[in-house]
Parts: sequence; structure tokens; C-alpha cells
Amino acid sequence: MGGGRAEGGPAGDDGVPEPTPAQAAALDRLAVQLAASPHNLVARGERATVRERHIAECLALVPLLGTEPGQAWVDLGTGGGLPGLVLAIMVPAVEWTLIDATRKKVAWVRTVAEDLGLDNVTGVAGRAETLAHEPQFRERFDGVVSRAVAEMATLVELSRGFVRPGGTVAAIKGPRWADEVERAQTALGALRLEVVHTAVIASLNRPSWLVTMRAMGPAPSAYPRREGRPRSHPLGGTRR
Repeated sequence: MGGGRAEGGPAGDDGVPEPTPAQAAALDRLAVQLAASPHNLVARGERATVRERHIAECLALVPLLGTEPGQAWVDLGTGGGLPGLVLAIMVPAVEWTLIDATRKKVAWVRTVAEDLGLDNVTGVAGRAETLAHEPQFRERFDGVVSRAVAEMATLVELSRGFVRPGGTVAAIKGPRWADEVERAQTALGALRLEVVHTAVIASLNRPSWLVTMRAMGPAPSAYPRREGRPRSHPLGGTRR
């Protein structure tokens, strides 16, 4: 495996890897568990199409992230384990740390990971503003990926402390991604992040793009700021 490609089946015409039979079974099981969860992890009206929509979008990330065997990545704000559990199924040679501030969601993710036999998944409950300053997490990861977490200026501040120099911050965004990047210019400069590229994500769920940024040097020690500050006072943004 290399460059984020799944171990197993070949890639299709759109570059998305074809799951092996074992991976497909795990993805099907994950979809059933997401739809049945009591924690409302997906909208009620989308529970019947979790596999075709939400999981398919996460599958489309695999060839775009550029992961390598032996790397360690964070899924920040994992919620119901999307995209982290899907990526852990498809890219087993990478260690995935799934972080969320809601303890019951992290407990659910841990249970599902164990049920699926994913020994490359660690679930962590906590706020990014705190965890990103702790030695076991500070600059320990090759990349951070996030899906529907926050406005870009906030998201990059929450993500940056986890990433080692040269690492990746990858954000799944909607059609107004360019406006978000423009509003985040002050934050990107302060956090020493450089936008590398954007790519369309093949998805039936919503029009989606992956915005990929590279960490230029070490993370500035002052960031992220104290709990709640990145959202209420985004760097270079207006007060909320």
C-alpha cells in the first residue's frame, strides 16, 4: 500500500479503491450500526442510505489523502467515526486516532472498532484545544482529517497542534470552500500552514472538496488557544 491506496482491490475509474470482500463486509456492518445507533449519528432521513452516501464519500478520500504505511493520522471531530472508521478499514497500515469532545460518541466508536476487529483505531474523548497541547498528542501525527467540524479559520487552529512539521491538515468542505480559505488567510499565516491543493470528492451525499494544507515548520506554541476561543474569536475573523 502507498499513497493512501487501500490494501486489496484495484482502484475504479474514479480512482476510488474497490474494497476487498472482507472490507466490503466491514463497511456494510458499519453502515448498519450507524443507522441503528441511538446517538443520532446520521440524519433520520439518511439512515437507509448511509452506505451509498456517507460511507461512499469517505471511501473517495482514500486516494486523495496521500497516506503512507506506518503513518499516524487523526480524525478530528469524528462523531460517528466518519471518516475515521472507513479509513481504518481501507488503510490498515496507518494508525488512526479518532477524537471527539462527546464521550458517548467516542465510546460508541471504540465499541464498533472492536466489533470490526480494527486494531489500528484509538478513540480519544476530549477537546482539541486541550489535547493538542498534551505531550502524547502534540506534533505526533502525520496528518489530521476532518469532516463537517468548523469554519476553516477555526478548524485549522484546532488541527495544527497535532501535526508534525511537514505534516498534512486535510479538510472536507462544501461548495464555498474557496471563500472559507480566503477568510482563513490570517489563520493560515499565523499557524504556518500552506494550502497545497484542492480536489473534488466523488460523493452522492453533497458537493464536496478536500482542501489539503501542509505544516511549514513546528506548530506555534500559543495555538490552539484556550477552550472555546477558536470558535468565538477565529483568527483574522469577526467576533461570534
